[in-house]
Amino acid sequence: MRVHEVALKGRNRPTFLRALVDHVRWATAGLGVERVWVDHLVVRLRLGPDADWEVLRERLAKVPGAVKFSLVRRVAPEYDDIASAVSAVVANRTFASFRITAHRADKRFPLTSRELNVSLGALVQHTTGTHVNLTHADLEVHVDILPRDAFVWADEEPGLGGLPVGTGGKVAVLMSGGIDSPVAAWRMVRRGCRASLVHFHSFPLVEGRSREKARELASLLNAYQLSTRLYLVPFAPLQQRIILSVPGPNRIVVYRRFMVRIAEAIARRDGAGALVTGESLGQVGSQTLTNMATVGDAATMPVLRPLVGMDKSEIIEQAQRIGTFETSIMPDEDCCTLFVPKSPSTSVRITEARAAEAELDVDGLVAQAVRDAEVFDVRAPEAIAAG
Repeated sequence: MRVHEVALKGRNRPTFLRALVDHVRWATAGLGVERVWVDHLVVRLRLGPDADWEVLRERLAKVPGAVKFSLVRRVAPEYDDIASAVSAVVANRTFASFRITAHRADKRFPLTSRELNVSLGALVQHTTGTHVNLTHADLEVHVDILPRDAFVWADEEPGLGGLPVGTGGKVAVLMSGGIDSPVAAWRMVRRGCRASLVHFHSFPLVEGRSREKARELASLLNAYQLSTRLYLVPFAPLQQRIILSVPGPNRIVVYRRFMVRIAEAIARRDGAGALVTGESLGQVGSQTLTNMATVGDAATMPVLRPLVGMDKSEIIEQAQRIGTFETSIMPDEDCCTLFVPKSPSTSVRITEARAAEAELDVDGLVAQAVRDAEVFDVRAPEAIAAG
C-alpha cells in the first residue's frame, strides 16, 4: 500500500503511518494476513496461504490514507527469480502491448534499471509475442529491487487517499436520512476524522423508517472507519414546543438551531472538536448564506460544511461511489418535514431567531433531548458482516 499525503508529514509522519498500519490490521483481521508493517513509506502485508485476495481488495479499497495498493510477488533479489516472477505475472493475460518499469533501489544488483527493462522486456516479448509500448501499454509490469527482496506486480488498485482515521480528531455529524449528510461524514472520515453520527427523528409520531435508515447508513459508513457511534435523538416533542411560539416562516431555521445545540452537547460529551453538516449553499431554502449563518450562530464550536460548494449531481455521484446512495433514497419521513411551514423564510436574521427562541427554555429542551437519545455502537465485525 502506497501513501501520498502521509509521506509529506515530516516529523509527524511516524504517527500517521502507525495509525494507517493499525487501521489496516483491524480491517484485515481474520482474513489470512500474517503481518502488517512499514517499509520505506510503503505499508506491506504478508499474506498467508488462506488469504482471500478478492475480499482483501474490497477491504483495503476503503482504508483512508493509502492512494493505491497492489498484490505483489516477493522473490529473492536474483535475476532468475525475478524473471520467473515476471513470467508468472504475465501468464494467462490478454494484452497486445506492455512495458517493464524496473527500479533498482539496491545498487549492488548487477544490472541497472534500464538494463533490467530491456532484458525482462525481451523475455516477455519472446514468451507472449506482444510488443513494447512505453507510452500507452496495455499492461505495465513493475519490478522493485531492494537489498533483501525483489517485488514484481502488474495491477495497481486505486486506494481511498486522504489521511488515516483518527489523525484528524473527532467530529459529530448531523446526519439526516438523505443523500448529502452521509457523504459529508465520509469526506471527513477520509480527511482523518473519526465521525460520530447524530440523527434526529419523529418516532413515534411517524413510522420508524428514518431510524432504521440511520442505522443502515451508520453500518455503511463504518466500513471506512471501523468504529462508529450513532445517536438517535427524538425531536418531535421539541418541534411541538417550537410551533407554539415561533412564527411559521422561521421554524425550519429554529429547528436546525436546536439540532446544532443538541449535537454540540453530544459532541462535547464524546470529545469531538467540531460539528459537520451536509449543507450545500443554495440547495434548499434553509441553506442560503443568511440562514446558514443564523443556524451556525447557535453553535459555540466550529461547524464544518464539506459539501458547501458542491452541486447535487456531484453529491449523488459521490454517494453512489461510497455505497450510501441506495439506502439514502429509500422513502421515509424526515423530522423537519413533519411540521414544515408552507412558506419557510430564506433569510432569517440572527436577531429574529434569537427573539423567536426567547420564550423557550432552550437549555432545558436541549438537555432533555440529549437524555432521551438512544446510543448505538457499530464495531468492525458487525459492519463487515452486514456489508
